[in-house]
Amino acid sequence: MVNNILILMILAAFLPAPLVYILGRSMGKKVSWIVFTVLLGVTIALAGLFSTVQHDVILEEYSWVSAPVSLTFGLLADGLSVPMMFTYLFVSAGATLFSVPYMERRFSLDDIEESNEQWARFYTFFLLYSASVGACMLSTNLIQFFMFFELALVFSWLLIFLFGYGDSKRNSLLYFLWTHIGGGAFLVGILGAYWTVGSFEIADLAHIADYAGAFWVGLALSLGLFVKIGALGFHGWMPDTYSESPAPVSAVLGATSVMLSTYTMSRLLPPFQAVLHDISGWFMLWALATILYAGVMALVQKDTKRLVAYLSMSQMNYCVLGVFTFVPFGVLGAISYSISHGLAIGLLFMVSGALLYRTESRDMTEMGGLAEKLPIVILATLAGFLTIGGVPPAVGFKSKFILLSGAMVRGFESGMLELIVAILAGSLATLITLGYEFRTVWRVFYGDLPEKLKEVKSVPTVMAITLLALGALSIILGIWPALITNPLEVYIEHIFPH
Repeated sequence: MVNNILILMILAAFLPAPLVYILGRSMGKKVSWIVFTVLLGVTIALAGLFSTVQHDVILEEYSWVSAPVSLTFGLLADGLSVPMMFTYLFVSAGATLFSVPYMERRFSLDDIEESNEQWARFYTFFLLYSASVGACMLSTNLIQFFMFFELALVFSWLLIFLFGYGDSKRNSLLYFLWTHIGGGAFLVGILGAYWTVGSFEIADLAHIADYAGAFWVGLALSLGLFVKIGALGFHGWMPDTYSESPAPVSAVLGATSVMLSTYTMSRLLPPFQAVLHDISGWFMLWALATILYAGVMALVQKDTKRLVAYLSMSQMNYCVLGVFTFVPFGVLGAISYSISHGLAIGLLFMVSGALLYRTESRDMTEMGGLAEKLPIVILATLAGFLTIGGVPPAVGFKSKFILLSGAMVRGFESGMLELIVAILAGSLATLITLGYEFRTVWRVFYGDLPEKLKEVKSVPTVMAITLLALGALSIILGIWPALITNPLEVYIEHIFPH
């Protein structure tokens, strides 16, 4: 194994950004291949660590700050960070490839003038955003984590503000304000953790429940993450942000919301189990309410991107439910479902982008009969929906099954509230999910083909490759789930040793 491989990955992701901007001003859209190569290269390097993290961890620490607070710049690759960062960067690399023809069409609209400068900005911010999220997942101390967390927010805000549809100023401001509210609550939790245990190191949170005030620290961290994941009442930013961003940006935003939030909950909250257990059932109920509300909203949508936005909001709250069971199966299911959901939501946002690219519409009532015209798009749609619906052979089947099993275990151990939540999450919420999935497939791909769509052609090659790659990985991980669950189980054994 290469020495200092983790810091080399971080440098490989961040350092090309100035070069991307400089070359982009002369190369235009061709600079996308540099970004794609960087993200794919780091993804492949992470794939090489899977076997290592099944029995060991990789920890790298570098001197950073000595006074007034001692901080090291630490990077940790283990059974949690490697599978999640691998999947996230795989989606980001695919979104980069998908973005070339998509952004050409985006720039053809009247509100943004295409230029090499615009291409340079887009791919520079896209790379920095993806790199910041990846760096979060390797961080070993809370200040370092929060720094990359906020960098990701800034770069994603720039992508929405500069390249979004409609009222991009309003949508980006709403996104910025809401996520900063969540970030503020999260920062309060970080400072509270330091005040409590005297350290910013994540590893030092292991015994925080033994200290007075730990409950309030855990509550602040939880509420900050609830904003980031779009829990009911904190979701005001989500539908417009997702639906009015360019499809490749929506894909990475959706993957970030579910994967980074679930990663953070799974990394930081288990030490708070003893102090949060009494209210965790209410958090599970809150997650269920979000699942049902957003599911019903998805059921009544006719706009393809708003459908996927509400779908994402609904399904990612299964991960909240799973983490707050505080039982091994629940947390394992939440992590593995966030991976499958990250893949599926990235895929479905790109499906909506492909439909917009070819039909010039997001209105499902103007579609129909597209199965023969867009065979790759319907295959990708089915792969995404099978994953979201927890239907074999897609990866969502095992992960959602494990998650709901954990919820049932918690219900039988704790009481009627948790048991009712588990039953409704596995029955009513699943029926709603299948309802909007079947409705969407029928309205878009079957029935009569509208006259204006009879000349529709297949999607461009790079779009097709991206859709097939993400769809194929969803199926491969469904057939061979041990690829991700084996390292995850090592992490679960670490946080639930008994």
